[in-house]
Amino acid sequence: MSTQILIIEDEEQIRENVAEWLRLNGFEVETAPDGKQGVTQAILERPDLILCDVVMPHMDGYQVLETIRSNRSLTSVPFMFLTAKTDLKDVRRGMALGADDYLTKPFTGESLLLAVENRLQREALRKASLQAQLAEQHLKMARAAGHEYNTTLNGIIGMSTLLANHLDEFDDVDAVSMLETIRVCGLRLKRSLDNVQRIGILQHIDPSHSAYAYFTTGKTTLQPDRVKAQIRLVENRQEQQVTWRVDVEEAILQISEENLTLVLDELIDNAIKFSDQTGIVVTGYLEGDEYRLTVGNKGRTFKPEHVTQIAPYTQFDRNEFEQQGFGLGLAIVKKLVELNHGSLSIGCYPDGWTKAMVWLPGQSVNSN
Repeated sequence: MSTQILIIEDEEQIRENVAEWLRLNGFEVETAPDGKQGVTQAILERPDLILCDVVMPHMDGYQVLETIRSNRSLTSVPFMFLTAKTDLKDVRRGMALGADDYLTKPFTGESLLLAVENRLQREALRKASLQAQLAEQHLKMARAAGHEYNTTLNGIIGMSTLLANHLDEFDDVDAVSMLETIRVCGLRLKRSLDNVQRIGILQHIDPSHSAYAYFTTGKTTLQPDRVKAQIRLVENRQEQQVTWRVDVEEAILQISEENLTLVLDELIDNAIKFSDQTGIVVTGYLEGDEYRLTVGNKGRTFKPEHVTQIAPYTQFDRNEFEQQGFGLGLAIVKKLVELNHGSLSIGCYPDGWTKAMVWLPGQSVNSN
C-alpha cells in the first residue's frame, strides 16, 4: 500500500506543485484548500503524513494542528508545517502543539522530498519500536500467566484428585487441610484474575468512563483493626505467618473502602512476600491535610531504579527470584492513589528496610 499524504494549503499554485512532485515520487496525495476541509479529510482518510500551511484564512495551521492532536485516531499522525514564518517563537508554538517538523518556504522539490522521507522513516522506526514493546509486553504477560495459572490450578487439581481417588485413606484432619489448600489456591487464582481485569480498566480510565466514579470517590475511616485484619487475610492467602507491628493513627481518608482495602492488600502482600524473619511494620499518621501510610519490610531490597519502572506485568529480578503473581500490585496501587489525588513512593534505606509510602488526602476523625 502506498503512503498517503494530505496537503493543506490555501495557495493553489503551491498546493498543486507540491502534490504533483510527491505523486511523481510514488506517493498517494490528497489536497485541501483550507484548514476546515483539511481536518475533515484527515478524519475521513487518516493519512500517513500531513503537510500544512501556517497562515490560512478562517482556520490557521496552529488551529488545524490542535484539532488534529485532539482527535484520538489522528494524535500520532506525523505533522509538518509548510511556512514562510521562521520566527523562533512561531516554531516553538508549533512544536508545543505537537508539530513534528517545519519546512520553510520557498523550498526545492529535493528538500521537500528529503524532509518527507526523513519524517516517514522516523515514524516507521517509532512504530517498529512500539511493536517491539508490545511484543515484549505480551511475552511477559504470557510467561506470568502461564506460571501463575499453572501453579494455582496444579494445587487445585492435585489436591482434588487425591481427595476424589483416595478419600477413604485420609482422616478428617487431613481432608480438611487439603480442602483448605484448594480454597487458598482458588482465592489466589481469583485475585490474579481480578487484578488482570482491574488493571485493564485502570490503564484506560478517564472521566467519561462508566467506572470512573467508583475508582475516584468515597471516604473511609482507617483504623488499626482494619489493617490488622488485612494482614491476617494476606497471611492466610500466602500460607505464611510473619511478625508484624501496626502503629496507625485513626483518620478519615478520601478514598472508598473498597479501594483502600485493595491498596492495603497489595502493599501488605508485597511486604510479606519479600520480608525476612524481621517481619513487616505498618504505620500511618496525618501530616497536615494528607495522610501518610507506610508499609515496610526488611528482606529483598527494592532497588531505587525500580521506582520509575513500576508498570503492569513488571516483576523485578524475576530471573533471580521465584515470584508469585503477575506483577500488577504496585501498578494498581499507584494508579488508584493517583486517581484519588494521592501519590506512591518507595524508599530503600541503608539498614535494609524497604518502605512503600502512600499519601492520600485525609482528616482527623474529630474534625467533622
